[in-house]
Amino acid sequence: MTAEISLVDTLKANLRQGGIFIAFVAIVALFWAFNPDTFLSSGNLTNIVLQYSYILILAIGMLFVIVLAQIDLSVGSVVAVTGALSGVLVIRHGYPWWVGVIAALVMGILIGAFQGFWVAYVGIPGFIVTLAGMLLFRGLTYQVLDNVSLSPFPKGYYNIANGFLNGLLGGNGFDVFTLVIFGRSLSSASSSCGSPTSSPSSAVCPSF
Repeated sequence: MTAEISLVDTLKANLRQGGIFIAFVAIVALFWAFNPDTFLSSGNLTNIVLQYSYILILAIGMLFVIVLAQIDLSVGSVVAVTGALSGVLVIRHGYPWWVGVIAALVMGILIGAFQGFWVAYVGIPGFIVTLAGMLLFRGLTYQVLDNVSLSPFPKGYYNIANGFLNGLLGGNGFDVFTLVIFGRSLSSASSSCGSPTSSPSSAVCPSF
C-alpha cells in the first residue's frame, strides 16, 4: 500500500515535467488501437527510426541550445547547405563519400562557431543571429547547388542511414552498449535520490 501511495505521489509531483511522456503514450496507444498488427512491429519501428534519424540527431543539438535558454532558427538551412556541399563534392566532383561527410561536418562546425561568436562575444540575441543565418545559409544553398538537385549519392553514403551495426559492444539480438548506458542511467538516478545532499523539494524519487 505504501509503495502504491509513493508511486502515485511521484506521478502527481512530476506530472508537469512528464506531461509530454503521457501524451506520447496516449498517441502510441491511439495508433496501435487503429492498427494493432503492424504499428508496434519491429519492422515498422525500424522504419520510423530510419526515416526520422536526421531529426533525432538535430534534436540532440537543439537540446543544448534550449537548455541554455536560446533558440536556433537556422538549423534547417545549415543542414541544407552542408548537405549541398557534400553533394557537390561527391556527385559533381567525384570525391569519395567520406570526403563529403567530413566536409559537411567541418562546415557545420565553422557555421556553429561563426554564429556562436556573435551570440557569446558580441552579445547579439540568438534569435536575431540565427534568423539572419537562416536566410543567409538558405541562399548559400542555392548558390552551391546552382539551383539544381543532385542525385544519386554513392552506395556508401546510403549505407550510413540504411545500414545496420551490431552495436558498439556487440550482442546477438540485443545491443550491449545500450544496456550499459541504461544501467548506468539507473545507477545515477538511484545515487542522486539516495544522496544526503538531495532534498525532497528538488527531486521526488519513487520508492517501490
